[in-house]
Amino acid sequence: MNVLEERFTTHEGKRLRYLTGGTGPALLLCHGFVGSAENFADWFEVLLERRTIIAPDLPGFGRSAPMDGGHTAPALARAALAAANDMGAERFDVAGLCLGTPVALAVQRARPQATERVILHTPVVAPRLVRRSFQVQVGFMIAPIVYPGIVWLAHQRTVSDIYKRLMVEGKNVDPVAAKVNFDNQVLADPRAAREWVQDALQRDDLAQIRGSGRPTLILVAEHDRIVNVRRLESAIAGAPQIVLDVIRRAGHAWSPELSRRQRAMIAAFLDGQPLPRADGAAVAAA
Repeated sequence: MNVLEERFTTHEGKRLRYLTGGTGPALLLCHGFVGSAENFADWFEVLLERRTIIAPDLPGFGRSAPMDGGHTAPALARAALAAANDMGAERFDVAGLCLGTPVALAVQRARPQATERVILHTPVVAPRLVRRSFQVQVGFMIAPIVYPGIVWLAHQRTVSDIYKRLMVEGKNVDPVAAKVNFDNQVLADPRAAREWVQDALQRDDLAQIRGSGRPTLILVAEHDRIVNVRRLESAIAGAPQIVLDVIRRAGHAWSPELSRRQRAMIAAFLDGQPLPRADGAAVAAA
């Protein structure tokens, strides 16, 4: 049975934690906002059978120390690559969750010949593809006069859960995932978090996704409150290497329906098999 091992290395003189395990080609995982390597726990069973996982806590999050410099997507990508280098991985697939998608794409830009398949979950890839209501929320919350209060509120479990349920995740939140997410939220470095979200929401990586030529799987929930799904569908239409799966009856939180669907899609995509459709049919993998 495959198990994950916790390892530590250094990046720019600071502690960098990552999880690794599994078998086969390497897969570099870039977790979501104020998250950690454990964000991918729902995928581990599927991934460990197919890939050697390299899942860092990005600097300033989980058990990795913040950097002295800015926590932008390229800077976080360099840290993710430090974990890959520590494992001796010369080629790898890469995956990103939500605000981790700009980091995964920055990895691809930095090492284009090393990057194979790409998985993007709830991708934040261009300002026009992010819902305006979410942009307004974030703009208010990271304002210098407001942000210290937001950090304090984020450390209050009840307040945090109510906000996320009403404004981000919606209903049917898995309680175990919610507990992990809150624990990560408390561990997150406030400066790193503010710099990451500020940078990520300004980036436009759409041309890279359309033009990279790499097989790319994009997963997004039908009722996501961050990504404008209709605009995303239109923006990537006609790019033959991209497969988009809109998971029905799901929102930003990882509900049982979303979990089942994404595991099935990821397994088929990594195996190079026809991807299952919601109607039971299948489409060819890129």
